[in-house]
Amino acid sequence: MIEKYFMHRIQQENGSFSKGIEIHDTLDSAILSYHGRLKLAYGANPAITFMDCKITDSNGAIIGKYNETYSNDPGAENTFFQHYIRVDRETITKNIDVCADYNAAKAAQHQQLEYGYGNPQHPGVTMVSCMITDKSGAVLMDETWKRPDNTDEQSNGE
Repeated sequence: MIEKYFMHRIQQENGSFSKGIEIHDTLDSAILSYHGRLKLAYGANPAITFMDCKITDSNGAIIGKYNETYSNDPGAENTFFQHYIRVDRETITKNIDVCADYNAAKAAQHQQLEYGYGNPQHPGVTMVSCMITDKSGAVLMDETWKRPDNTDEQSNGE
């Protein structure tokens, strides 16, 4: 996979979550999106009570200082987020699941990671990256699997 950057964003506005993972070809593009999103927090929009943004690379690593969480409701009940990115041939599937508890987030993470590790039911998968975060912005669990370069898909009959 060509090096890509992923800008993870979770926003709670008027009690509802909006979330997503953006794919960027350059780090500068991901950083611009990161700052563009976070400028809406910190009282700029009083309806926004929570925002979490992170930039990761195609190895699942958070890029330097680009990991920020804003909350003006510190007493709120905790919520967990299960982020995932899966590359299957040329298709990138990505999302952030909002989970009511940590066990639900862990179950969702294991469900996604089962696509990787050479699973013969998913021969085109070359990368799976997962991360569980909470409302504090802390990364509680993360795991990334990438198909080693020396194990290309085998064609039928060859």
